[in-house]
Amino acid sequence: MSDGAPDPLTSFISRSLRVPVSDVREEILQDTTEVELDRIHFTQDGSARTLIIKRMPLHDALEVKLLPHLARKTDRVPSVHARGIPPATAAGWPWLLVEDLLDAPPACDDLEAIVAAKLVVERAVAQDGPALVALGVPRIVSRGALAAWPEVIVHGALTCANAVRAIRGVVLVDWRHASLGCGLLDMVRLARDAGVPVTGLAELYASLAGRSVDGATVAAAEALI
Repeated sequence: MSDGAPDPLTSFISRSLRVPVSDVREEILQDTTEVELDRIHFTQDGSARTLIIKRMPLHDALEVKLLPHLARKTDRVPSVHARGIPPATAAGWPWLLVEDLLDAPPACDDLEAIVAAKLVVERAVAQDGPALVALGVPRIVSRGALAAWPEVIVHGALTCANAVRAIRGVVLVDWRHASLGCGLLDMVRLARDAGVPVTGLAELYASLAGRSVDGATVAAAEALI
């Protein structure tokens, strides 16, 4: 590397953001067999900023393929600046460079805002079923009382920790458990995590979606979680 040339990490961040950056350094936050998280500190236009590099093992890397697609459709998910999927023969893990929301406060004091954010994501990709399946999102066929409900993107791990507040509103993070199926399943998970009645949250979700829900349908959703 010639004198004065930027180091590889600085070049990578600058190229990903398409702007000059400086004072780039990497802070390792988590390094396990399940996920690697690094916080990238840097200066842009005189202001200190951070981004997150998230690496996941190949067998659990759905988010690397899915999140960029979602982020192009809605701001209710983390913004994505770059991603990488190494060849199958390579040792490296798939990775994402995303906005830093790790310290963002959870939004569970406003469950209605979480449900509304979930519906925004659903509607943003409502016509993208085939594309989502092609990205590797599994399809879970709804049966019985749930069969009448439309197929939507299901977060799969909708908890207080995965619904955070950003300046633009509630953002839903960690999409590695996503599937296509009945959206009521997310309401069951969220209600149980927040310690509120499932029926009330299911009715809120149905109301915001322009539908109605009965006890048998709620019970059918609960039986699957």
